[in-house]
Parts: sequence; C-alpha cells; structure tokens
Amino acid sequence: MSCADCKWFFPLEEDPSRGDCVRRESDGKSEYYTAKPHNANDPDCENYEKK
Repeated sequence: MSCADCKWFFPLEEDPSRGDCVRRESDGKSEYYTAKPHNANDPDCENYEKK
C-alpha cells in the first residue's frame, strides 16, 4: 500500500505523483487541519486509511 491509496492523500494538480497528507487534528481545545507533503508512492504510515 502507498500514500496514493490513502483517503488522507490529496495529489497536486500540477504533479499527481506528489501531494499532501491532510488530516483533522484535535488538541482538546480546538480542531484544526495539518498538511504534510508526501510522494504518492511513499509507503503507508500509521495514519493510513484505505479510500
């Protein structure tokens, strides 16, 4: 499995082999989104969820 198969991965329009892992986080007081750059073929991580 790879980032491209994860529901949190959003590919870039100009280069679909790259994108961001966008997740909703909560710190107890508020909720916010985090975005981390990834390549589509990176191996899955602890946040992986199948699309």
